[in-house]
Amino acid sequence: MYRIGEFSKLLGVSEHTLRYYEKEGLVVPLRKGKNRIYSDEDKEWLEFILHMKNTGMALVDIKEYTLMRKDENGNKHAQELMEILVKHRDEVAAQLKIYQENLELMDNKISKYQKLLNEHQDKDLFDTFVDQKKKGN
Repeated sequence: MYRIGEFSKLLGVSEHTLRYYEKEGLVVPLRKGKNRIYSDEDKEWLEFILHMKNTGMALVDIKEYTLMRKDENGNKHAQELMEILVKHRDEVAAQLKIYQENLELMDNKISKYQKLLNEHQDKDLFDTFVDQKKKGN
């Protein structure tokens, strides 16, 4: 069992974030008076939420997933829960492809600059450009 301060440190999020997640219905800690008490189950659930958030899952989708998961007949939502995750996985894969293409472009540019710098170590880039213009390149 964890109080909010130690729980926030354990998860690496602020107490404000935990309160916000509670307000949004993503987590419902036990209460002892005014104190929030978080369990190991809360920890596992919030780690999942944070992973989904870190992959760019929209809060509305996290909330929908949470509501279905909390439903007493949660098993009847297994297909829908899987569909939310599959849809999000496809979005992450598409974004990853874009990042990979951009990374390759940057690597090519870096390689060209590195080659230029290696070939013309004794001149600055402007002088190299001027020399190439004079040669007609």
